[in-house]
Amino acid sequence: MTKSRLAPLLASIALLGTLFFVLPGLGADEKKEKEGKDGLYRPLGLFTEVLSLVRGNYVEKVDVKPLLAGAFSGMTEAMDPFSEYVPPEKLASFEAARAAREKADYVDSGLVLARRAGYPIVVSAVSGSPAAAAGVETDDLVEKVGGVSGRSLALWEVEAALSGKPGGRASILVVRDAKPRRRTLEIVRASWTPSLPAAERVSGELVVKVPAFGPGSADTLAGILAPLDRSKALVLDLRGNAFGSWDEAARAAALFGPAGLIGELKGRKIESKSWRAEAGQRIHEGPLVLVVDSGTGGPAELFAAALREGAARELGVDVAAAIKREEKKAERDLEDQVPPTPAPTFDKKKLRVRVVGEPTFGMGLTQEVIRLASGGALKITVGKVRTAAGRSLSPRGLEPDDRVFHVQPEEGAEGKQPDPFLERALKVFAELPASPAVAS
Repeated sequence: MTKSRLAPLLASIALLGTLFFVLPGLGADEKKEKEGKDGLYRPLGLFTEVLSLVRGNYVEKVDVKPLLAGAFSGMTEAMDPFSEYVPPEKLASFEAARAAREKADYVDSGLVLARRAGYPIVVSAVSGSPAAAAGVETDDLVEKVGGVSGRSLALWEVEAALSGKPGGRASILVVRDAKPRRRTLEIVRASWTPSLPAAERVSGELVVKVPAFGPGSADTLAGILAPLDRSKALVLDLRGNAFGSWDEAARAAALFGPAGLIGELKGRKIESKSWRAEAGQRIHEGPLVLVVDSGTGGPAELFAAALREGAARELGVDVAAAIKREEKKAERDLEDQVPPTPAPTFDKKKLRVRVVGEPTFGMGLTQEVIRLASGGALKITVGKVRTAAGRSLSPRGLEPDDRVFHVQPEEGAEGKQPDPFLERALKVFAELPASPAVAS
């Protein structure tokens, strides 16, 4: 076994002990009551035993320090794709990267990143950003950044390497499904702002693209809706939308849904926050088709969930009870090792809001940086966003009502390529029920 394989192995074993030891809220308290102290420390003892065996029996002399760092990184990755461990020797670089983001001449690359199978993965290249201009796409796996393996880089290191002063350049090697599988893209840093919502006619129907929930997005949406009939049916395209603020997404959701709770942010050590739609904010009551994909995340997931749950409540559906039934079915599917499918809790074809596309990413969280006594730090999730009905937006995203499978264009194909997501959305659009009379 090579050292490159030894670190992940030790990291996996470390999870058994460290997750219960460091994060007792995940179940160690209950375990302690039932089994006593042995139940808490037994996994940690296993980790110590394996570490001792590795030091004493591995074919070559092992430096324990990088193995432990790998174990801690493996633990954070097991929690979610965004949490990270910063070792002491990298803390100065980490703090410098954070400080650089506050400078007036700093340019962000526009990438929203997560980690999958040890590599950085692109959730979204924000529309209008240098990364989007370079051709980076959702689901691209970052194999190298400037010649350095992405597997050896933390997410913050990738972001720091690709961002900086205007005019700078950085290369990135990505792997994607389409041919050619590997592409080297050059990101040219330049000042940018997130693209705002825009409307266009597609096959005679009004399609509103919402690329992000940056500043001004809700006001722009309101301006698009203002001259329209309140009952006008629309397609809202949320693909690749994983950037912006929860507040902006909530303001936008209030334009389309009934008054009431939109969502909540809660955590064990943070102050809770809620978003509500007030009476009089709603300016649209018509049928909606929401188009989502694996690059839809964060505030866009709250927006989509709020619109779908609001439409269900208007039909008299107990959404919270329906969600519980879906979650129980998903748990049974997991135990039976069958692919999870949404439970048929109610006839979704009766809803005036339908979600079309792929499952969304699952980015309903907020993070903080916590300094460690060892000199390192943890960038860790401290709060999760839940919908009004109690559905957590992380780690599982939203399941679409109508699933669409992404088809890569053929190599060498020219001209405008078919868009199966939008084609399916327009078919669903024709099936939508008439807008009911609802109160604003």
